[in-house]
Amino acid sequence: ATLGMEPPAKSLADLVKDLGHVGRKIDLFKIDCEGCEWETYRSWLGSGVDIRQILVELHWTSFDQVNPEKAHRFFNFLSEQGYVVFNKEPNTIGCRGDCIEYAFLKMAPSFSHDI
Repeated sequence: ATLGMEPPAKSLADLVKDLGHVGRKIDLFKIDCEGCEWETYRSWLGSGVDIRQILVELHWTSFDQVNPEKAHRFFNFLSEQGYVVFNKEPNTIGCRGDCIEYAFLKMAPSFSHDI
């Protein structure tokens, strides 16, 4: 099954290039792609921009492809890139609680070294 938008959806790297944003800082990146987050998250950080905050709606039970290992890889990857969760809340209206909005903040490399 296809997750997220059907083609001709563009990748973040293509959008960054099309808008002339390569090499820029992005203060806030918000994505709600109806399940594609589980397959695309690695590409967000290889898109040619420095993303300071990521706001993402994670779709948990709506798609058969989501499992604890996949979720663990998602959170580990963002942690390895210096991101920490600073907020989360369930989407009880649009997803009836099956989606959770997460907010990640990119910390300075010294943050995790001091812990």
